Amino acid sequence: MDLLIILTYVACAWTIFKIFKIPVNKWSVPTAALGGIFLVGALILLMNYNHPYTSLAQKAVISIPVTPQVTGIVIDVTRKQNIRIQKGEMLFRIDNTRYQARVDRLQADLTTAVHNIRVLKGQLDEAIAITSNVSAERDRLFKDYQRYLAGSKAKVNPFSERDIDNARQAFLAQDALVKGSLAEQAQIKSQLDSVVNGEQSQIVSLRAQLAEATYNLEQTVVRAPSNGYVTQVLIRPGSYAAALPLRPVMIFIPEQKRQIVAQFRQNSLLRLEAGDEAEAVFNALPGQVFAGKLLRILPVVPGGSYQAQGTLQSLTIAPGTDGVLAVIELAPNADLDALPDGIFAQVAVYSDHFTHVSVMRKVLLRMTSWVHYLYLDH
Repeated sequence: MDLLIILTYVACAWTIFKIFKIPVNKWSVPTAALGGIFLVGALILLMNYNHPYTSLAQKAVISIPVTPQVTGIVIDVTRKQNIRIQKGEMLFRIDNTRYQARVDRLQADLTTAVHNIRVLKGQLDEAIAITSNVSAERDRLFKDYQRYLAGSKAKVNPFSERDIDNARQAFLAQDALVKGSLAEQAQIKSQLDSVVNGEQSQIVSLRAQLAEATYNLEQTVVRAPSNGYVTQVLIRPGSYAAALPLRPVMIFIPEQKRQIVAQFRQNSLLRLEAGDEAEAVFNALPGQVFAGKLLRILPVVPGGSYQAQGTLQSLTIAPGTDGVLAVIELAPNADLDALPDGIFAQVAVYSDHFTHVSVMRKVLLRMTSWVHYLYLDH
């Protein structure tokens, strides 16, 4: 862009020499050259300082790596590639035979467990009835034993020692039956009393396993997380999809605002402020200028970030990594929406200082856009 200013001055100087027929000599040429150096230099300094420009800008897009939650063989893949799809539409489908079988088995186990709980309740009622019966019989035998025992203490004992011993053994045997019945009743109660949140623990466990299995079954159909599109779909039916976060099988591009990420020189921070007017031009759309505004300055320079690696690190300053990143939002435009995401641009930001100089920056930005008619690389 600075070259455009110099060429413009040279063209104006040549025109003045021709129109006014100024003689070309050792005085006129140095005067024009020195005047150009001071004039153009001052304009460039004022313009670059107050209205920063960068050719390092891009229509940024955030992509989502799609990784399945379950593992299996892909049996179906969407045919909607590079076109807009709605949230929830199918991206690809994994063979669900194994996951459906697990859901069916757990549903059967849950039905069996619910039935077993009903059986246990019936067994508990039966055990209570049995305990009542054997307790009544024990009480009767205890009374008989007491009667035999009281008779043995009378002056005339009508019972033999064998009768008394038989009565005692009958009572003890019945008492053992009562204790056994009570133990069985307690065992059944303990199974019924293992309750979690008001429900029997085994049923709660099976319901949790069934919920997990149902979730895994649903995840065999991978769906779009939002409105957007998928591109470069390389998986095909028969591909093996693994639930590994480092092995995504598809890239999804969600719908997002029209934003430009631009990298400015660090001394541009002296004038860059959120809310400043901005303009952008694209190589793919020569002759067009798109208005916008500066949203924010990112609080970190990418080249200055470090991570713990167990080794000492040196500075990672490399050309192109020491710039300040700024996010610029562009106004709605149909031509801009038609551009591929990730396309490069040139951006200028206009501060509130020396606004009359911004006119020159705007003219130069438009000249840059016109030059795009001649070549693609900037």
